[in-house]
Amino acid sequence: MIALMLAMALSQPTPAEVAIESLAGQGRAWNTGDLEGALGAYCPRPDIVWVNRSGISRGFEQFASSMRTEFRDPGRMGRMTIEVLDSRPISPESALVTLRWEIARDGRRLMGGVSTQLWSPCEGRLRIVLEHAS
Repeated sequence: MIALMLAMALSQPTPAEVAIESLAGQGRAWNTGDLEGALGAYCPRPDIVWVNRSGISRGFEQFASSMRTEFRDPGRMGRMTIEVLDSRPISPESALVTLRWEIARDGRRLMGGVSTQLWSPCEGRLRIVLEHAS
């Protein structure tokens, strides 16, 4: 019985592995013009946090609204690339992932940089609850 429980525990993906797979799904959604699918990686609550050189902003709706306005036409979304630089579980349920990302369209970089994301349970699955971008 203990061997079976250990085997089951070992076969479960770590939070970091789940986050990396979710990031791959986010990139696939973005690159097929599915903005809502790409936004699904983020926790859709008012307490989600973004940190950047301008300071801190909170709340999913404001972020999602600006993305929906800027990328309302799937043809404007361009292509997203994501390179995971580091990932690690920080608890049995959460992970910290650092990545380099870029969105380009017609050979021109629209946005990108390096981000560190905290992935934690949100509404039944692991999602980004805090992102620091530089």
